[in-house]
Amino acid sequence: MDLGKPKKSGVQSGTASATRRRFLKAGGVATASGLAGCGSVLGGSGLETLSVAYKPIFPFLQFLVMDERDALSDIDPSVEATNFANQGLNIVSAYSDGDVDVAFVGITPAIRMKHEGIPGKVTAANQTGGFAVVTSEEFAALYDEHGADAFAEFRARHGRRFRFSTFPKGSVAYVLLRQWLDEELGVGADGVEVENMAGLGPVRRSLLSGNADGTLIMEPIPTVLDARDAPFRRITRAGAFMSDSPGGVMFMHDRVRDDHPEVANAVVREHVNATELITERPAEAARAVSSAFGDRLSRDLAEQAVRSPLSSYVSDPRAIVDGTEVCIERMRALGQLSDPVGTDEIFDPSVYRDVTS
Repeated sequence: MDLGKPKKSGVQSGTASATRRRFLKAGGVATASGLAGCGSVLGGSGLETLSVAYKPIFPFLQFLVMDERDALSDIDPSVEATNFANQGLNIVSAYSDGDVDVAFVGITPAIRMKHEGIPGKVTAANQTGGFAVVTSEEFAALYDEHGADAFAEFRARHGRRFRFSTFPKGSVAYVLLRQWLDEELGVGADGVEVENMAGLGPVRRSLLSGNADGTLIMEPIPTVLDARDAPFRRITRAGAFMSDSPGGVMFMHDRVRDDHPEVANAVVREHVNATELITERPAEAARAVSSAFGDRLSRDLAEQAVRSPLSSYVSDPRAIVDGTEVCIERMRALGQLSDPVGTDEIFDPSVYRDVTS
């Protein structure tokens, strides 16, 4: 199977604000409920531009590979990829408003979108695992000795609760952290303090500054900390306490899946190709990652993170269905969902089956 070609000219790219202005100019932003069952807001029955939203992070590694290798450049319609990192808009909000056709998001935002009746489904997974619990070396030693009781021991020694910094409450990282603390360890909300922060940078800075004692975080941070001999240690990983734990996914609008199946197939096919490249030629995948991260991540560290045992990169959405059910249960326990959401509402494996059969 063709694993892609080196990047030549690149798909169109733009800022989040530019994307929204383009859609407003094209005829207004539709509401989420108004999009259900309607044709594309991109121009009646035709799909003039396929809008893809992403952030340059490891849970969306397949898109970084596709983008770096121009894998979507031959798709008709043209593809406009928007990097939402450090922008004023949120991918889920832009998708819900009708600005986005394909969104690379975490599984928990995808669950919430389906809970709210927003049209679209997960047509490809990106990974299982991918997250590690990283703590100070002091606490790691306590955990080795006391297990779950290490949190009480830490509080007795320091006169305060152990402090985690992690992503916002609706994020995959937060839900996984609470699953580990509440269900796996039985520590509960009163046993620790959890500070929710917006973005990889603030979480990393909180950890390195000593503001936090630990975090649950994805690559490349665990690899970078190890490489720099930082005084932190991984004490567990998501795959150890949740089988087939989900991370990032590709969420595709119904208007693409239903009205333009040839486009849907082409995008998922390139996703499958990207997954094969990541698993079979990680050094080439690392080039895409390093390019996306810039000076923040060397090629060598990027390759180490791509090869990390934390993650298993996949495309088949069925690979994360069981883990998603666990996330749904935890989100309900946390009060993030008022009603249950069935995985058949979230996933559409038919496109993947079509392109791999």
